[in-house]
Amino acid sequence: MKPQIFILVFLVLMSCKKDTNALPILSYNYVNGAKELYKIDSFEFTNQDGNLITSDSTKGYVHTMNFFFTSCPSICPPMRNKQHEIVDTFSSEENFKQYSISIDYKKDSVGQLKQYATIHDINSKQWQLLRGTSEIQLELLASRLKTNFKPNEDGTDFYHSSYVALIDKEQYIRGFYNILLNEEVELLKDDIKTLLDD
Repeated sequence: MKPQIFILVFLVLMSCKKDTNALPILSYNYVNGAKELYKIDSFEFTNQDGNLITSDSTKGYVHTMNFFFTSCPSICPPMRNKQHEIVDTFSSEENFKQYSISIDYKKDSVGQLKQYATIHDINSKQWQLLRGTSEIQLELLASRLKTNFKPNEDGTDFYHSSYVALIDKEQYIRGFYNILLNEEVELLKDDIKTLLDD
């Protein structure tokens, strides 16, 4: 390929990346062979400040969602560091939020989430830590976010993914990102900017 053609193709691809249409809608299932879209618009949790957070709270915001738990000894600390980096990048953006949902609803009380937020400097203005009330509730949301979790056999830990879902203002999933990989964090930042500019 000639250098001029390569540069032209590269520029076209880059310009498409800035268009929200270049970010596919990933929240869908196939029902009777037909593709059906769905929104992340049916949940109710309590945050670290004791406030009720529902799907109405997220509408109109570009936001991420992921699972964690406060006593996680493995992937949660490095995930948290990357999420702090994202908060720092978008600290002046009123229309961006992060939601981290605890999968350990028995141990992660509102008080525990508040203590965790205080220790790790998590400001609820832009980053909500959410507490569920049952395993069924959490599993339902996990299935809609195309992920899963399960307790380890010894009961001391949970297996869960290091991915976060990016959700647009209309509550459709627009991407999944392994937040432990620097290149995916940078891609997530770019895609957040794209959705915020929409």
